[in-house]
Amino acid sequence: MRHSTDNGIKDRLTEPSEMVTEVKRLLSSGIKLDQVPAELSQLYYIDIDLLNAVLRVVRKHASTNAARAGSASSQRPEIDSQAAA
Repeated sequence: MRHSTDNGIKDRLTEPSEMVTEVKRLLSSGIKLDQVPAELSQLYYIDIDLLNAVLRVVRKHASTNAARAGSASSQRPEIDSQAAA
C-alpha cells in the first residue's frame, strides 16, 4: 500500500499480506520490533489486532531461530504470510 502525502489522508493497512509485507520492510530497514507499531501507525490506519497477530508470529520465529542458532543472535526473523493470517 502506498502512503499518500499530498492530501494528508492515511491509507488503511488491514489485509494480512500487506501487513506482513510492511512489517518485513520495516525490520529489514533496521527498525526494532518494538518500534514497528509506532512506525506503522504514523503511516497507516492499522488493524491493531492483526498487527499483534503478525508481531506474535515474528517473535515466535525469532525465538525459534535463536534456539536453532544456540544463542540469542540478532538475526532478522523470517515471516510467512500464511502463519500471520
